[in-house]
Amino acid sequence: MNSNVTISLALLSLFASTAQANVSAEEAAKLGTTLTPWGSEKKGNADGTIPEYTGGMTQPPANYVKGSGRWVDPFAEEKPLFSINAKNMAQYGDKLTPGVQTLIKRWPDTYRVDIYPTHRTYPQMSAERAAATLKNATNPECKTVANGVGIAGCSNGVPFPIPSDGYQVMWNHALRERMPGGFEGRGTNLVVDAAGNLATPQVFSLYGTSPYWSGKNDYYYYSLTTTLSPARDAGGKLLIWYPLRYDEKDQRSWSYSTGQRRVRLAPEFSYDTPITQLGGVLFFDEANMFAGRMDRFDFKLVGKQEMYVPANAYKTVIAPINHVIGKQHVNPDDMRWELRRVWVVEASLKNGMRHAASKRRYYIEEDSWSIVASEGYDQGGKVFRVLLGHMGSNYVSGMGSVDFVSSLTGYDLARGGYTFVASQGDPKAYYLPVDKLPNNVFTPETMAGRGVR
Repeated sequence: MNSNVTISLALLSLFASTAQANVSAEEAAKLGTTLTPWGSEKKGNADGTIPEYTGGMTQPPANYVKGSGRWVDPFAEEKPLFSINAKNMAQYGDKLTPGVQTLIKRWPDTYRVDIYPTHRTYPQMSAERAAATLKNATNPECKTVANGVGIAGCSNGVPFPIPSDGYQVMWNHALRERMPGGFEGRGTNLVVDAAGNLATPQVFSLYGTSPYWSGKNDYYYYSLTTTLSPARDAGGKLLIWYPLRYDEKDQRSWSYSTGQRRVRLAPEFSYDTPITQLGGVLFFDEANMFAGRMDRFDFKLVGKQEMYVPANAYKTVIAPINHVIGKQHVNPDDMRWELRRVWVVEASLKNGMRHAASKRRYYIEEDSWSIVASEGYDQGGKVFRVLLGHMGSNYVSGMGSVDFVSSLTGYDLARGGYTFVASQGDPKAYYLPVDKLPNNVFTPETMAGRGVR
């Protein structure tokens, strides 16, 4: 039987047994029919520049070497359809984020956006996970709690495939489907200062896993990062647990320093605390485009728009470091932009709360539920931070999306300088799915004793 038919039958069967729904019966019936089982529109747009969803990319390109962890660009031979720069930006202003427009205005002679054909590569969700997604949508116990700060009663699927508010969209991003069992990888963090000087690169290894997709409902993501170089920092580690019930549990962070030879709790690694390893360009709640507790901002769902955003960003991630890094910004030759439908969420700082940003806007791609772009506004309402996500589809496992150990570019427009997080441009870099990671990988007790690869 056709896999799409199998999924549709599973969805209909589950819906028929549901007595009470989080969304209306009419809305739920769209999942697996006019919408994909996880909530994106199947049809393309009116002029065909966004194609119909037909199942995505579930097999690696022919030149991918199995088990190597060295990803390749499936669209390496494609040429841009056209480019957007300072001269023609006004023509496309309705499809460019304010953050991207700010980058073009800041560097009118060098920054441009190359638009490529749109490929909806996100892999078709398995029947089991599609059924779990419908169960979440129709289960009144699957909900955000404490004004969106926490989430409860959801598991094994997209929690809110038909979202009704900004918090639900942000939780869809946090809980998006990635590597099925977990992953290990090695990458390089790059920081360019305001004068255009590249700091000593930070090479790191990382383990990560998303227990939410295994039905576990305490913490939704664990990550362990180990610094490999430079030598002065080698062996340092950072372990973070991200909880589902932020209203009941704090984010748990531990750091290990080889100089001190001890593991310590690091509760300050959150909100707008600058990440020192990234030159202070990013805050801890900007890791992974957004991560952390949603209690300082009101998250409003603006709606869905067609926007030019980074997409299928394989060539950005794998580009050689000496080619991708420019003095002021990433080399536009190494960026790929596509027209995508994105959910737009605006986060406004709550009265009485403190944060470096007064407002943020997030752009969440409809197929993957990944934040692909965002900008932050300072207290005067001026764009001071622009983040661009390096997302792709997981053609190795044929499930979910990949962000190559949270790869992104972050621009600090207030102080100058930018960071490229998790480049795979070094020949020793890799990113591999792991069926199952040992239970003690993500425990503070084993941080000091674990060797580096």
